[in-house]
Amino acid sequence: MRARVLATVVCAAAGAWAQSPPPERKLVDEVVAVVDAHSITLSELSAETRIHLVEQRGAQIAGAAPDRALLAASLRRLVEERVILAEVDRLRLFDLDRAEVDGAVTRFRARFPTPEAYDRFLDRIEMNGDEVASVLARDLRVARYLDNRLKLAAQVRDGELDEAMRSYPGVDRASLRQRLAREKYERLLEGLLVDLRRKADVRILDPLEEDGRSVAAGHFDAGRAEVP
Repeated sequence: MRARVLATVVCAAAGAWAQSPPPERKLVDEVVAVVDAHSITLSELSAETRIHLVEQRGAQIAGAAPDRALLAASLRRLVEERVILAEVDRLRLFDLDRAEVDGAVTRFRARFPTPEAYDRFLDRIEMNGDEVASVLARDLRVARYLDNRLKLAAQVRDGELDEAMRSYPGVDRASLRQRLAREKYERLLEGLLVDLRRKADVRILDPLEEDGRSVAAGHFDAGRAEVP
């Protein structure tokens, strides 16, 4: 008797489940790219984009959510950074001591008017202080590698400058030197990224294109590596 009652209850529950709609599936996160088996998620990309926005523009933009076009540009930058970092790790270059990382974190926190504002920012991007420190440390290592590889090579010789001056008579010599150095740096950077990407396993799972078109994105931001 007890077994028949139990079977009836089970059948009734199964019938009720079959009639009710399946629970809605919610996307917790999305992997948008993979670089050498290291995944980049959409939430990670969004958080790092907001960190770099605060670095560039200050805490007044800390509450802004990046749109899809900005995320697409940031994804290209982040993939290029990870490709460079893979080479830095392979060569075991430019390890940072704790004081350097702490200094970077202190400078970043100083962008915020109060400690509470910084804590609210951490809540928004769903990162803790150590995770932000890791992002800033990675940026430092990549910038040092680029300085070491490209800064000297990007210097403009006097002969190059003299030749360019003939094409741009009347232009300020110092400004032209800086412009030529920047252009030379960008060319060298492009070649370096092409070479390093050949060595890396890069898969872009979602380029975050808008309206089916590829969003124009600048190359890796070499602004931290000062060009002479």
